[in-house]
Amino acid sequence: MRITMKALSAHPDGTLENGQTYEVPGQCSEERAQELLDGGYAVPADEDPSSADAAKPAEPVDDKPLEKRTVDQLKAYADEQDIDLGDASKKAEILDAITTELARREAENGD
Repeated sequence: MRITMKALSAHPDGTLENGQTYEVPGQCSEERAQELLDGGYAVPADEDPSSADAAKPAEPVDDKPLEKRTVDQLKAYADEQDIDLGDASKKAEILDAITTELARREAENGD
């Protein structure tokens, strides 16, 4: 079996890089491969990694609390809301920038 990574995976046994295909067993243990497949971090090598996302129904991001969103989702939200993130790059920093700006806007509008 072979798997193609959809995301970077760091592990004590080695790092598997996004977009790369790995032999199982060999370059990746069967147990780790199954965890990656189950978690959506990899797809079987004969499957296109981009089409695997299309097959899954998308979770509505708007219904997700900000704290549960990924960094990319938070950045997209900030962009949609015209929120300047400044130098924020970590999730906690991005969340802080967003919530601070939303609170400022709420106070400004008297809501």
